[in-house]
Amino acid sequence: MKLLVTGAHGLLGRSLLEPDFDAEMIGCGRGETPVGKGAYHPVELTDPRAVLALLEKVRPDWVIHTAALTDVDRCESDRPLALQINLDIVRHLASACRQLNLGLVQLSTDYVFDGHNGPYSEQDPTNPLSYYGAIKLQSEGVVLQEGLKGLVLRTLWLYGYLPETRRNLVTWPLEALARGDQLKMVDDQWGNPTHVHDLAQVLVELCRRQVQGLFHLGGATYLTRYQLTQELARFFGLNPGLVHPISTADAAQKAPRPLRSGLRTQALESLLDHTPLSLSQGLERLAGQENFRRDFPNFF
Repeated sequence: MKLLVTGAHGLLGRSLLEPDFDAEMIGCGRGETPVGKGAYHPVELTDPRAVLALLEKVRPDWVIHTAALTDVDRCESDRPLALQINLDIVRHLASACRQLNLGLVQLSTDYVFDGHNGPYSEQDPTNPLSYYGAIKLQSEGVVLQEGLKGLVLRTLWLYGYLPETRRNLVTWPLEALARGDQLKMVDDQWGNPTHVHDLAQVLVELCRRQVQGLFHLGGATYLTRYQLTQELARFFGLNPGLVHPISTADAAQKAPRPLRSGLRTQALESLLDHTPLSLSQGLERLAGQENFRRDFPNFF
């Protein structure tokens, strides 16, 4: 099986390309620096001709599209950029995959829901509050349209550690707490944190099984962002008293967020006979990584 991964330099992209999966893993991205142990191709995904040329050259069984603009507030303030990256690129990939009869995996988000009645299943009605959520919902429709071998996997609150990637909802609070910083975390946004390596393994297995359609993957622990940060502090022997609760309204974020959100994962668990990692299991795996122990020696 040959898999082409877009967004190769991101957390999920690297988590797909750097481990030894039983597949030929090929990366692509805007940067020139290769990622992973296999081939790497620089490409401008906003150019539909470049997208088609790359897919004709590589001929993967599936394209796993991880590249995205996930800064929700920036998507709200710069809508043309959000449209270009989070929807137009998906259209280019879908067109090329349809022409070449390739599979396309699109990563989506719990932000397609309004956060009134979460956690949500795949059958629950969508109602995005933000431009980011609205554009991601449109991208789902592009991938799930008839005539394309498409898979959409909604996920949320992705975390993990790779030295070359930007900080996420686990690593930046850890760094701040280790410095003794006071943190204000919202206590009314709910979700289930997803370990990036768990997500990567599931994506490869779904491609191996030629699965199509819409599925959810989130971690097994459901809590608020405030509770998450307190759990991080306790797990790594830091001071949970440095973490203070605030409301989303007081956080004054530009884009509206779904509050009582989260994703139900029963459909995927049944299909793959796979139980997502709990937060404690994910943190144990994180703490066991050699590169994490090297870069965060004060935690051990």
